[in-house]
Amino acid sequence: MDGDENLEAKSNVDALRRISRMFFNRRAVSNAVSATILTGAVIALSLAVLAWSESRSADYNEEFSQTVDAETAKLKEKLVFEYVSCDNPSHSIMVYLFNCGSIDNVEVKSVFVANDTWLQTYSAPILYSLDSTEVPDQDLDVNEECYFILSPSTSLSSGYYNIRVVTARGATFDAKLVV
Repeated sequence: MDGDENLEAKSNVDALRRISRMFFNRRAVSNAVSATILTGAVIALSLAVLAWSESRSADYNEEFSQTVDAETAKLKEKLVFEYVSCDNPSHSIMVYLFNCGSIDNVEVKSVFVANDTWLQTYSAPILYSLDSTEVPDQDLDVNEECYFILSPSTSLSSGYYNIRVVTARGATFDAKLVV
């Protein structure tokens, strides 16, 4: 029995040596194992880059779509000056507009009145219907007419004046006024 115990003890020692050699061996890992680890790392990194690029691409696509929609809406705006007049005693300017474009909700954001030496800015003038009632939604729908009154801070001298209407979407429309 002593021989069997010696043999069993020797096999246990051999097993411990093999295990310790496997963990403490300073030799390189076999080529197959290192290639598998490297391939896994490359695949994981590739999937991460692919996911990131797809999300950025979706963001850019959405941003581009919004920009194109906004620019298309801006191009559909078309305001026509029907009549521009200046009242001599009060020097107030009356501007009549007509929306002949193909888009509703055209808001007048600002109006600029200028000549060679003078400029005055008006923010969001109050729009009136032709029956002199205030336009409820303060925008022009397709085929809608309105007017607004501008009161310059100084009296206007005789000459040519440029009037520029800027909409909320950024479209600009120009007219001339002779005082």
